[in-house]
Order: sequence, then structure tokens, then C-alpha cells
Amino acid sequence: MRRKLSITCLLLAWLCANGAVWNVVQVVGWAKMFRDYSQVMPAAQALQRTFDGTAPCELCHIAEKGQDAERDPQSPATLGGATEKILLIAESAAAPVLVAPDFSWPGVADATGLTRTESVPVRPPRV
Repeated sequence: MRRKLSITCLLLAWLCANGAVWNVVQVVGWAKMFRDYSQVMPAAQALQRTFDGTAPCELCHIAEKGQDAERDPQSPATLGGATEKILLIAESAAAPVLVAPDFSWPGVADATGLTRTESVPVRPPRV
């Protein structure tokens, strides 16, 4: 189940990255146009009028503008700005600083805490 869900999500992400969202918007626009036309005329005539392209709806215009913006290489949406350039290859990296960290064992204040100050307990003699 988890594998099917991850494959489905990956496929959906791939389709969105390749511009399939605009195709879905176009299909929804055609469905809306066909529904509206079929209420006032026969289905065959509504289907012909939907796909002839003489009177596109608002969703068709939105889908066309979106697809044109994706295809346009000089689009500000794809470049991040008309005059901005990001040159990551020319940036110089900061020199690494190699310093040994201060290290101490947790819970030990100093070396004298490790020595015993009292005598070792001895078991009492047996009778």
C-alpha cells in the first residue's frame, strides 16, 4: 500500500513538473463548455462547438497563457528576474578552519575526582 502511494505521488509530481497541470485546466474548461452548450443545444452540436476553437472560455485562456509562459525561455517566472544571474560556480568557498575541539568526559570536573580518598571497605571477619 505504501509503495503504491509513493509511486502515485511521484507520478503526480512528475506530471506537475512537466506542465500537465495546464492540460488538466484545459480539460476542465472543455468539460465546462460542453456542459454549458449541451443545456441549450443537442450534444453533437455542443461537442462540435466546444472543440472548434472559435469561442474559448476563460479557463481555455488561462491554460493557453500558462503553457505559453512555460515555453517562453525569457519568462521571469523561469529565470527569477530578467536581469538577475546567479553565478554559483564563480563563488569562492571559505577556507576551512581546522581546530581541535575542547573535549572532556561528561561528569568529570578534574583529575582529582577520580582518586579515592577513603579506605577500601573490608568485610568483617567470620567467627
